[in-house]
Amino acid sequence: MKVIKWLITAAVALSLTACASYYPVGVNVQPSVSEQGGVYRGQAVSVSSQDKRSNDYIIQIEQNNKAPVVVVASNNLKVQLEQALAQGLSQQGAFIEQGSNSQIQLEIDEVLARVIRGHISYDVVQQMRIRLVLTRDGRNLSKIFSRKAQAEFPGRLHPELDKVTAAIDEQLSLILKEMLSDRDVQQFIGAQ
Repeated sequence: MKVIKWLITAAVALSLTACASYYPVGVNVQPSVSEQGGVYRGQAVSVSSQDKRSNDYIIQIEQNNKAPVVVVASNNLKVQLEQALAQGLSQQGAFIEQGSNSQIQLEIDEVLARVIRGHISYDVVQQMRIRLVLTRDGRNLSKIFSRKAQAEFPGRLHPELDKVTAAIDEQLSLILKEMLSDRDVQQFIGAQ
């Protein structure tokens, strides 16, 4: 009897592991920016970042009667966003210099795509919230940039995570574009 219980327990554990192993542990997130020059004329800014999310995963796959499967960013999300913001500021004419008088801190509050299984498709509900904290000459400016999006992807068995990752990249890129084109941010840094 103990042997049968052990075999059943092993079979259940193996089947649960097989279902969860279909998904990768991490996905590569790569937000991008493409900005026009002429916003700044060599103003020096330093850029830093901080990840304040309560969870380290960026994708949560929810299926009926099963525990959610979570997927993290295989590359450092904080570094990816910081580098993309610095690249956008450089393209606009700012000079990135650590220790500068003008400091920008990017704080990641939430980046999550919930994948919810439907009958013949998957709904992807995304929530992104990133705060910019700017400091210059004893003055501070804090702004929150957020996006919510929902998309539907076909798929009966498993969601295609490359499409989910592309949707995350798109939303993060749109937030970065919004940050870089924000008039309050530009005036605080000293746009011409």
